[in-house]
Amino acid sequence: MVRQRHNNSALFLFLLVGTVVLLVGCNQPETEKEAPRLVLSADNPVSVTGGQIQGEISDTNPEVIAFTGVPFAAPPTGELRWQPPQPVIAWDGVRYAKTPGPLCMQAGSQDQQQSEDCLYLNVWTQRESTEPLPVMVWIHGGGYRLGSGSGYDGTPLASRDVVLVTFNYRLNVFGFLAHPALSVESEQNASGNYGLMDMIAALDWVQDNIVQFGGDPDRVTIFGESAGGGSVMTLMIVPQAEGLFHRAISQSTYVPGWDRGLTDAGADWEPAEIQGAWIAEALSAPAADPLPTMRAATSAAVLEAAKVGFGSVFTRTPPVWAPNVDGWIVPNDPLVMYRESQQHDLPLITGMTGNEGSLFRSRAGIRNVDDFESYVHTLYPTIASQALAFYNTTSADVLDASIDHLIHDMVFAGPVRAQLKAHSQVPSAAWLYSFAQVPPTDMGASFGAHHAAELPYVFGTMGSDAPWTDIDRKVSHIIMSYWTQFAATGNPNREDLPTWPTFDASDQHITFAADIEEGTGLHREGAALFDRYEESLRVRR
Repeated sequence: MVRQRHNNSALFLFLLVGTVVLLVGCNQPETEKEAPRLVLSADNPVSVTGGQIQGEISDTNPEVIAFTGVPFAAPPTGELRWQPPQPVIAWDGVRYAKTPGPLCMQAGSQDQQQSEDCLYLNVWTQRESTEPLPVMVWIHGGGYRLGSGSGYDGTPLASRDVVLVTFNYRLNVFGFLAHPALSVESEQNASGNYGLMDMIAALDWVQDNIVQFGGDPDRVTIFGESAGGGSVMTLMIVPQAEGLFHRAISQSTYVPGWDRGLTDAGADWEPAEIQGAWIAEALSAPAADPLPTMRAATSAAVLEAAKVGFGSVFTRTPPVWAPNVDGWIVPNDPLVMYRESQQHDLPLITGMTGNEGSLFRSRAGIRNVDDFESYVHTLYPTIASQALAFYNTTSADVLDASIDHLIHDMVFAGPVRAQLKAHSQVPSAAWLYSFAQVPPTDMGASFGAHHAAELPYVFGTMGSDAPWTDIDRKVSHIIMSYWTQFAATGNPNREDLPTWPTFDASDQHITFAADIEEGTGLHREGAALFDRYEESLRVRR
């Protein structure tokens, strides 16, 4: 269910109906001219691909209605395990879309229902709308191993005149397993990017159905954080995603392992198919015909065979779960594609928190200055001397800061700036940010403006209670205003907001904190180390 084009017949119908309403109302009193063109109710079903669904009014805002647990593809179970997503299976009667679907299979989260039957999405929208609204489609993070679309409340964003969509996609070994037999089975001789295909299927569903919820299929913004941000950056180069979205926001872009080929290593990672063969062996699948055994194994057995959660992107210990260069969904080395301006030409916002590395400090296993030097020499041998000089870690009292800084630059700031540098070569504008507001939480006290610290601010879910302050709510209001303005127009700027300059030759950005500040050269030197390292890997291939 991967396609290149869509039609907007539903949008035409929406606009035609609206035109008729306006024409009929021409001789009516002024107050009747703005009558809603679309009214949604918890009592009346909505027709979508597969059948009819019925939602419920939001508990926190009676002007917003939510539809949760809506299937956008067939259950990828049994023979459909490790297959591209298939069309939704139709249902009879009205389906009550009031409960989120199960989480996709993952380690942890045992207090929530998990299943391979997990391809469901959620929609929040205004009960009444007078014109098509911009659509924001959220891609959750979690290192491609964890998380779900149902972990977010879309009510506050939907209250700002957008239609908000979240969804699940297959994770870890279920979403990103490549294997030689799977590649042979595929008409495209490709495997491993099933999670990305799920994202494309969700965006297809949006194109086909979002008008029914008051959304404009020609103004779709994808946005995501961490692995979700990496997914945004990847979808920008996926041919099958062209035309399915029109703006992009990538928060804390995370891309380790995404340049692996099916049979060729990338950035010293194990090739994607080799990793898959190792997992097939762990499942005792016969080498001659492994797929029946692999597909017959229980979900728990597959998770155990993959040892989900035991790999490390920080030490390049397999398994790594991420998109791979399969020559079809991801046609070529992503950084090369960006460098050659092969990404979709559309407006982009990207950025990072003030200290991305702090949350991952313990995973590096660095206990002292000698460990730090050994870590840099082992992971980044081609730039080790430059990196050690730059971070200048000579004593224990700066060790934690150096670890944070190294991870921040090499895992997050580097990809963000590489994308921006490449995007400056295409006509569409780009904007860069740093999120420096330290949340008033225990994690904020321990890790500062850490990875994912911006999420309650972006979604406006901090509420009116302590520990959140008026300053936090002010920052949230500003960032939500930029995000929704960008979704509406392709530019985050409007008259009542501080001016956000574009990222161009002047290398400008803004910082989200108690006061919005402009600056230049955000993490320029550290990201340059990332560029040198990545270039050295490509020279060696």
